[in-house]
Amino acid sequence: MRRRVSEYSCGLLLILCGALFTLAPVGNLEAQQPAPAGSEFTLRSEVDLLSVAVRVTDRKDNEIHGLAADQFTLYEDGIPQKISFFDAANEPVSLGILLDVSGSMAASGKLGQAKEALARLLGTMRPEDEMFFLRFDTEVRKVVDFTGDRSRVLAAVSETTATENSTRLYDAIARALCIMRQAHHHRQALVVVTDGTDQNSHRSLEDLIPIVQASQAQVFIMGCLDKQEYDADRSSRRQRIPLVTRQEVDNPLTAFDELAKESGAESFFPSSPARLQEALDAVAHQLRTQYTLAYYPKVKGGSFHRIEVKVAQSGVRVRARRGFAGTEFTAEASARAAGCEDEKLKPYPYESKVTTRNGCTVYRDDFRDASSGWPNREGYHYRSGTYEIVNAKPQPEPTYEPDSTNNAVSSTGHAREVTQGAASPEATLVANGPLFSDFTASVNVEWKSGRDNQESGAAAGLIFRLHNRGYYAVMVSRDALKSHLLAFKLVKKFHPEPIARDVLPWTELPRTDQFVGKNQQKILVRCRGAAITIFFQGIQVANVEDSDLREGMVGMILGGLGRAIFHDLVAEEVCVSGQAVPGKGAINHP
Repeated sequence: MRRRVSEYSCGLLLILCGALFTLAPVGNLEAQQPAPAGSEFTLRSEVDLLSVAVRVTDRKDNEIHGLAADQFTLYEDGIPQKISFFDAANEPVSLGILLDVSGSMAASGKLGQAKEALARLLGTMRPEDEMFFLRFDTEVRKVVDFTGDRSRVLAAVSETTATENSTRLYDAIARALCIMRQAHHHRQALVVVTDGTDQNSHRSLEDLIPIVQASQAQVFIMGCLDKQEYDADRSSRRQRIPLVTRQEVDNPLTAFDELAKESGAESFFPSSPARLQEALDAVAHQLRTQYTLAYYPKVKGGSFHRIEVKVAQSGVRVRARRGFAGTEFTAEASARAAGCEDEKLKPYPYESKVTTRNGCTVYRDDFRDASSGWPNREGYHYRSGTYEIVNAKPQPEPTYEPDSTNNAVSSTGHAREVTQGAASPEATLVANGPLFSDFTASVNVEWKSGRDNQESGAAAGLIFRLHNRGYYAVMVSRDALKSHLLAFKLVKKFHPEPIARDVLPWTELPRTDQFVGKNQQKILVRCRGAAITIFFQGIQVANVEDSDLREGMVGMILGGLGRAIFHDLVAEEVCVSGQAVPGKGAINHP
């Protein structure tokens, strides 16, 4: 009997020793907060620890160093918690770098500036740190997985080139937080460099915030906006701002700030390369000087739980994450990290109207379903199986800038709404759906003039190849030439320019029964490379070549005082031997 007890004791001792060796990598776990005498010893997994980065500064925003663990108190939902891990700046870092490679980043020179600034940030990483690199535009791609070899990440960043696509920011952050679940260190951070608002993500800001709250990583965002965009967003009191398409996106100043604060980080809006470098230097400094606390949450799962950190020293400012949310992204689910990679994203609203024919994309909307993604506000909205655009304010006579031999234009990349941002001053355009390159698109349009049925110069039409740089529009008007006959024109609009350029000037439609006296027309456009062919009522009326804009969305436009009613929009991709042309017609929202 004694032998059995002795064997049991030895076995238990071995188990405990093994457990202690298992816990050894935790580092300073419990070292700064010894358990009180007589307390019961329990073995708990480090996976259950919730890590909180804490920045402590004075009133002038200078870091305060040398604080001890017993000077911190951490509260969960107002209840003090036992700090099980404490580190005062020596903790290694798990860092994720996210770089926007959308077309505007290259057009404005911001991509090169970002690569230089990130190279300096990576130069501050130590051998014990780990990092990964992710690039995003309308796609989110992990380029380098977690590694301690910063030269690999430096090389990947240096070799990165831009695309002509737009920005899928929220999905990129969510993907990076999935990757971060595999981190080996308590101190975790994402550094995001982007020049624009989110326009492409399957997730909304409201979807992303709980994911950020459930992660232990800080999210530092560099919003490299142009001064004009920054000033407009700052002066706007709206949480959402309109694009030229009349689709609305989150105001980046408020959205970036909210995401950063929820994670205990900061957002920056550098106005120059020097300011961007200063912002990234500030992040590197914070990662080295912050305190790291960790504790075992009392509650798991469920709703949001608030965290508050206080320091027993007067005149200090304490910044930490606001709390955590129990979702599928919590630490308890880390063993299911692969599920993040394979998660099913909710479709874009327009995808309910997308089908395939012989392997090619077909987008058809009869406007009977008000949830199919078109802007739906006063002035442009669904109406009884049609889509209606109304311009109720008197507007200047449509004027156009002749085409110029200088085709070099800059790009904001995000096509913000501007007062003279369409084919005529104050014109209204809307757009939706996938991108098309080689395609055939058509829409039926009926337009009515303004007050008292007076002639108003109203011109309605079809938008196509709308993308980051600009768009084409076929416009039709009854009185553009003051002849009371139908006339049409093809214009090209670059977003940074105040007015559109003529590709084809106003031209009378044939004096046939299909056109004379008709107030409703079917407009059809066929694009094959640079060739643009225009049809009205099935009759070809023009064939031109213009290669400036190669792919984009379709939509509708109304210029002048009046109302336009649109029916049955169809866009069908052109395929080669039953296969989609590579890189064309992809279901991506710009």
